[in-house]
Amino acid sequence: MNELDVVYVIDGRFEGGVSTAVASELDELFRHNSSIRVGLLLVRAHLLRLPWPVHGGIRAHVSSGRLRVLRPGEHWHAQLALVHHPVVFRHLPRTALPVSADRAILILHHPMFDNDGTRQYDIAEVQANTAATLAPEVLIAPVSPVVRRALGGHTSEHGAVVDEEWINLIDPDRWPFDPDRPPPNPGHVVLGRHARPHPQKWPDTWEEAAAAHLAHRPEVEFRILGAGDFLAEHYGRPMPPNWVERPFDAEGVPEFLSNLDFYVYYHSSTWLEAFGRTVLEALACGLVTVLPPHFEELFGEAAVYAAPEDVSDIIDGFLDDIDAWRAQRIRARRWVLRHHNVRHRVEDRLKLYGLREIVPVESPAIDLGRKAPVLFLSTNGIGVGHLTQQLAIADRLPKDEIQPVFASMSFSLRVARDAGYPVFYLPHHRHLDAGPEPWNRIFAEEVFDLIRHVKPALLAYDGTAVFGGLANVLREFPDMISLWVRRAMWREYHRHFLEHSDLFTGVLEPGELAGDLDHGPTREVRDDVHLVQPVLHIDPEDRHDRATARAAYGLKDGDLAVALQMGSGANFDVRDLREAVIELLMRDPRVRVLEIVSPLAAMPTRPAGTGERLIQIREFPSFRNSRALDAAIGVAGYNSFHEQILGGIPTVFVPNEAEEMDSQLTRAQWAEVMGLGLCLRARHDIGALAQTVRSILDDDERARLRNAMAALPPARGAQELAEIITDHSAMVRTDIHPERGYRR
Repeated sequence: MNELDVVYVIDGRFEGGVSTAVASELDELFRHNSSIRVGLLLVRAHLLRLPWPVHGGIRAHVSSGRLRVLRPGEHWHAQLALVHHPVVFRHLPRTALPVSADRAILILHHPMFDNDGTRQYDIAEVQANTAATLAPEVLIAPVSPVVRRALGGHTSEHGAVVDEEWINLIDPDRWPFDPDRPPPNPGHVVLGRHARPHPQKWPDTWEEAAAAHLAHRPEVEFRILGAGDFLAEHYGRPMPPNWVERPFDAEGVPEFLSNLDFYVYYHSSTWLEAFGRTVLEALACGLVTVLPPHFEELFGEAAVYAAPEDVSDIIDGFLDDIDAWRAQRIRARRWVLRHHNVRHRVEDRLKLYGLREIVPVESPAIDLGRKAPVLFLSTNGIGVGHLTQQLAIADRLPKDEIQPVFASMSFSLRVARDAGYPVFYLPHHRHLDAGPEPWNRIFAEEVFDLIRHVKPALLAYDGTAVFGGLANVLREFPDMISLWVRRAMWREYHRHFLEHSDLFTGVLEPGELAGDLDHGPTREVRDDVHLVQPVLHIDPEDRHDRATARAAYGLKDGDLAVALQMGSGANFDVRDLREAVIELLMRDPRVRVLEIVSPLAAMPTRPAGTGERLIQIREFPSFRNSRALDAAIGVAGYNSFHEQILGGIPTVFVPNEAEEMDSQLTRAQWAEVMGLGLCLRARHDIGALAQTVRSILDDDERARLRNAMAALPPARGAQELAEIITDHSAMVRTDIHPERGYRR
């Protein structure tokens, strides 16, 4: 049994006040106590559907190694378990917890009932579930008097409701306060608010919202961090021109608040705000804050209170009396420092609940032996694309925690084997000359046995087609976390596969540089997926330097190296185009062609007369040596397209336009329109072939393309996906009832 002092139990996907409060506590714990042993039990609760990442403030401590993620199958013991939010144990866990504790503190971040009487949870049930699975004693700690009142006279054999609220704490150093900030400009007053995007966080009627946020005053700019299409839908009208809308971004909150003159927050009458973490953050910045009167119990003199129709007069009063505005700013900041300063409370509060004195000891690193398997399953494809994307994720997973296992229908599976991963080949029905129906039965049996043998903590599926056999297997393992890593740019041909989305625990979508032009079926369901940045197998900065890469290919200083990468040719015949391109390239005496041949394709015939100027290679991943290149001509598949552009390689994109492919034409045309590449359609643009080749060989044109590509921001989608899969593979599920999971 491995020992911990404290374990935090939380659905880390919460992006709002709960996770932010936990992150602040962890910051302070680790700042002042290097010996404390802290664990993190991640729970997938029922409230959030999407496979969102763990809150960045919490994940930073995981990445640093200070915060240990506990995984199912491990065995830990802690003095204290801090269960943040009752939703975590609304249902019993679907697997044995990897930790037990002497005492649990069930921290209620939300009232049991909303203002309209809707029950959010049953405190007796949540407390009993926690006692049955985590700790024999479960104390209940409301975060505010509002939450306490909603409990009524709750008593339980499992533990009492404590007398002191579990107050939200905040690090004042993270929230900028300038005591000498210039007063507001009456001709341009800046109001603002931030909150997660949900209609309940807004007033019920447009009249209330317009009055509270000064929609009628053009000299007032109202900034919203946490806006979205839901606002127009909620109020049935477009938002006023003086409202500046931005999506929610937890990392950008301090900067957002630092540029406001006033903070205003009003919500639905059906919503009962347990505390108001966003309000606390505004007060920490010294913002003059206007709130509904019911908040006075929580924030006292730190804020000003008014009905929505009186907000305009309140703002005018402060504009007319700048001394009062300054005094209110200082009053707000001092109140936060006095009541909610994280520096004064964290460890003392834990000791109050039974944390014993921590004696520093030297101990070896904990080795729990078995790594958590993650099964990467992919379809056939016509190249290495699906496997490349999965390798991009697998290579970034923590090697001491997770064992990637690959199963694929692709003949390219050896690239995963060569990377050192266990592999399992699943032949596609086309390779067996089998009909879809009998093949799906056998396929389901194979995958079922594979899951039964590997016992994956998570299944990551990469492919467009969701076969019937796979759908049947997912129904057999409802407790298994399964994520569909599903690229966009679909054709209508594939629409019917979207019907299977709900079989997966969640859907992750790798970002597309050309995403604004994507009008395929997946765009219609984007609200149901978590979108990450574009995914690259190898980060551009990790490539070999130019001298090393060119030496590997035997290139001389004066050579103009052009990569030719036309794909496998399995479903799109480009043999004639290939020969024409090579012939045109050979007319320039500077050119040496590096023909990068797909692992699935036979080595092409060398055109006569090319000699040493045509170098044919099989290389994976070829991007590692791509700094050797001066230009490229090739397909616009997801991986190669993003590698060429984000790697700064001037490229002529030749889209594979086969019906079963994603819309490579959209990518290629976007690159040309944006000045980031050239587009050459194999059938349609043959008359422009010579001019297109001349353009990519022109020094000035390539310099123009390189300059445009250099302005693009880096993409870290692979790291995002690796972190999500790492965290979700450790999650204990409480989001489903047994009767919903299994047929009985």
